[in-house]
Amino acid sequence: MSTASSVPTFGCTCARLRKLTRRLTRIYDAHLSAQAIKVTQYSLLANAARGERALSEFAAELEMDRSTLSRNLAPLAAQGWVSISIGADARSRSISLTAAGRRKLKAALPSWRKAQCEVESILGTEGVGELHRKIERALAALPVPSGKRA
Repeated sequence: MSTASSVPTFGCTCARLRKLTRRLTRIYDAHLSAQAIKVTQYSLLANAARGERALSEFAAELEMDRSTLSRNLAPLAAQGWVSISIGADARSRSISLTAAGRRKLKAALPSWRKAQCEVESILGTEGVGELHRKIERALAALPVPSGKRA
C-alpha cells in the first residue's frame, strides 16, 4: 500500500489476528476449564513463574499496560496464586508466584499440553512452526512500545 488513501490489499490485519486469537483461546480455554483457569490466567502464571519482579517490569515484558495487568492479576491474587507486595519503594509493587500458584500451574500443564496438541493436530506441526516464525518476524519488525524492552 503506497498512500494512506489507498485501499488496503488484505483488509484489516489486526481484525484477522484478533479473530484467530479468539478461536485459539476457545480451544485452550475448553481444555483448561477442567482446572478452572483460562488461558490468559495460565499465561500470566507461567510468566510469573520466571521469578519475582517489579509489576512495571512484568508489564513491560508482556507489553501490557500496567493498570490492565493489575486488573488481570487481581483474580489470581484473590485465588492465592500470585502475591503482589510493596516493591523497592512504597509506590512500586512486586509480583511473585506463590506455592499455590506453582501447584495450579503444574496441575494445569497437562490440559495446556492437550490444547497445544489439538492446535498442532488442526494446523499441522509445520503449520504451527510457520505461524510461530511469522509471528516472531512480525514482532521483530514492529516497533516496541516506547519505554519498553524488546
